[in-house]
Amino acid sequence: MLNSLKSFFQDKVAPGQTGDDADRLQVATCALLLEAAHADDVFSAAELKTIMALVGRRFNLTDEQTTELLHVADAERQRSGDLYQFARLVNESFSRERKLAVVELLWQVVYSDGVLEAHEDALMHKMGTLLGIRHEELMALKLRVKREKGL
Repeated sequence: MLNSLKSFFQDKVAPGQTGDDADRLQVATCALLLEAAHADDVFSAAELKTIMALVGRRFNLTDEQTTELLHVADAERQRSGDLYQFARLVNESFSRERKLAVVELLWQVVYSDGVLEAHEDALMHKMGTLLGIRHEELMALKLRVKREKGL
């Protein structure tokens, strides 16, 4: 499986390759979601379940495809050590509405365990800045997600 993931990444996702931009954007989006889940140093089952559901629904993937995509994104997230490359790709490729949708997904991951930790809040403000999202928009999305989750 590791070889298939490497091949998938090299053929379809690696920057500068001839792969489909949609694949790179999926990996970038997933890497950001995974970073939000890991921001408090606890990657819970609730966070994994939330990410699986969000990614599968958002990209219309089977469970197997979602799992493989998350493996690729997590490997790349760990290898890179920097969110900038993922945020830049999303920022340059997505419309404002799509960037706001990504931020809403990030808030959903952050609040999947019902608690906002300081590290998660700091990451969300950093992501808002990297994606060019105004503070008011960031807070409005935060409140919407909290309200939807009954928090």
